[in-house]
Amino acid sequence: MLNRPDKNEMMSWIERFTQWPHRMTGTPEGKASAQYVADTFRGLGLEEVAIEPVPSVCHFVSDCLLTVTGDSCGTAAEDIECFFINGTNRVAETGSTSADIKDAELIYLGRGTESDFQNADVRGKIVICDCYFKSHSNKAYLKAFQDPYVYDPEDWLDKERNIYNIFSPNDWPFNYLRAFAEGAAGFVGILRNFMDCHYYHEDYKEIMDLDDYMQMAGVWVSKDDGDRLIEAAQKGATGSLRINTSYEYRDALNVKGLLRGQSDNVLLIHSHHDATCRGAVQDASGMSVVFALAKHFMSVPEEQRKTNIMFLATDSHYTDYEGHVGFLDAREADGTNLIVDLAVEHIGKAMEMDDDNQIVLEDASEARQIYVSNMKGLPQAIYGLVEKHKLNRMMVLPVGQAEGGEYKSGDVNSDAYDFSARGIPVISLISAPMYIYHNSDDVDKVHQDSLEPVANMFIDIVQTVWNTLD
Repeated sequence: MLNRPDKNEMMSWIERFTQWPHRMTGTPEGKASAQYVADTFRGLGLEEVAIEPVPSVCHFVSDCLLTVTGDSCGTAAEDIECFFINGTNRVAETGSTSADIKDAELIYLGRGTESDFQNADVRGKIVICDCYFKSHSNKAYLKAFQDPYVYDPEDWLDKERNIYNIFSPNDWPFNYLRAFAEGAAGFVGILRNFMDCHYYHEDYKEIMDLDDYMQMAGVWVSKDDGDRLIEAAQKGATGSLRINTSYEYRDALNVKGLLRGQSDNVLLIHSHHDATCRGAVQDASGMSVVFALAKHFMSVPEEQRKTNIMFLATDSHYTDYEGHVGFLDAREADGTNLIVDLAVEHIGKAMEMDDDNQIVLEDASEARQIYVSNMKGLPQAIYGLVEKHKLNRMMVLPVGQAEGGEYKSGDVNSDAYDFSARGIPVISLISAPMYIYHNSDDVDKVHQDSLEPVANMFIDIVQTVWNTLD
């Protein structure tokens, strides 16, 4: 009897991932997460289960403190909640950097445009800038792809929502780069249209393909604390900023397991197990699908599996994907023929923000994309499966082979990017709610009603791929 995906079991896997406050690469929590994946793979009956370490440069912050030290009105010193801006305070690939800026003048420069900096003397000062993300538009995103297929019977994708693209440059990092070029001592970014906090985890050196490291120290603050900083700056306050960072090689821990079939060719099914916070949606939800598919195909007789199936949990999602590259290098070295990569990420609820930057959840799926290599009628076939399983709010995006290097509009914007860049066909499902970089990404954000349909669609996708081998 075949084991079918079960929502309650999938949620139990998700909840176990969220026992840790984060699952960052190179940390004890990341190691525990990898071990949990390996134990679960073994418990499901997979063979050749292994945790494969790949050296990856990780950053660690031992101190991050922003203090307003007083103003002309005699205000007492006050600590401001802040969060280290990933990629900053770094002068080389590895090594430690300490920034200790004391009693520097605070200067507020709006959004930090060229004109904002034109007549400002920022040398030796702590520059404060508003950072707004671009408005997000599904229609605009679709324009980057040729002949997309959209399954949206509710016409929901065209709905205007108070959400923003937190994954692309806008005011930031250009205002930071201008401040550094003009000799500023430090940088404070105010998260104007993010959630009501100071936690934001993206690293822009990779996104921007910068020629040099982001050497100046920088921190994020919430919009409310940003307003207080602006007021203090306008009253002549000074500030202190202390950050100690270390960039060092630690092991990214990929976890793999195998089910044997009738061919040595390998069909890969993967998600990632690392997360910047509890990561119920990113990406315990994706891993729950990987586990459900492993359990299902374990119950399929070996003679009916047309290829080997490898199940994989990647690491280094936040350390320049070095673990992903290392996994691919290892497969090339051992002669594994990966015929396709099926990737699944982020099964989350739709959200928008209210006027106070509070999250408002909808008990329905967030907009989702599925990138499909444009070959053998595959995008049309995948669209048919999306429709069969009623996975609405879905954009099926045909993609050509990605080129290694800087990400470009229209590329595979998911954990499958490096696989596509190696010439491996991909079918990659992802959504991108704003809270996946927010500490509120807990089990309440998972769209539970999508878990079984997504897993069942991927079961059909495996059969579709196998049928192309006939």
